[in-house]
Amino acid sequence: MTHKEKTPAAISIVVRAADPMSLQGVELLLRRSEGTVLLPADQAARADVVLILADEVTEETMSWMEEASGASADPETRIVLVADRISRPRLAQAVRYGLVSVLPRARTGFTEILQAVLNSRAGRAQMPGELLRSLIEECALLREPTGSNPPVDFEGREVEVLRLLAEGLDTTEVAARLNYSERTIKNIIFTVTRRLNLRNRTHAVAFAMRMGAL
Repeated sequence: MTHKEKTPAAISIVVRAADPMSLQGVELLLRRSEGTVLLPADQAARADVVLILADEVTEETMSWMEEASGASADPETRIVLVADRISRPRLAQAVRYGLVSVLPRARTGFTEILQAVLNSRAGRAQMPGELLRSLIEECALLREPTGSNPPVDFEGREVEVLRLLAEGLDTTEVAARLNYSERTIKNIIFTVTRRLNLRNRTHAVAFAMRMGAL
């Protein structure tokens, strides 16, 4: 007797966009995509991922992220941003709100957007190299140790996990590479983010790089 593989639960998505045409187009495509459930904007607290489309990240864009972060019961709100321009301070703040991936709008099609959304649930982040460098530099503004605080120390296996996440591996791949269970990897990430008051794994990787741990 053969056993059927367990079908992953559909991923719930809220889409926000200043341009009504972009909003309607992406929502239509998501409704037609297998494995996705589209939620209205006022149900961001129930969404697995908040997808934001913008030419340039503005105060309105940031307010959407803050709203999603504040409403969600999930401590690791996942926000995928498709935009061409975001300032360094706003990028740093967006990570605190739960930003995990940034895709260039002018060069990204719907297939790539959908894949980034699906990847975000698996713990895989996407961010262009220049934005990651900006985030590392700006991370000092997110949490800069003062002279009265002891230096930040990372345990050996924390560094190993964060280094592999920085290379783009998801938690399953990190677990396989280090011969740990996936639950152990998730616990390590949770411990780091909780101890250092960081928003999510993307923030943790940037912070570790900023502190010279990676």
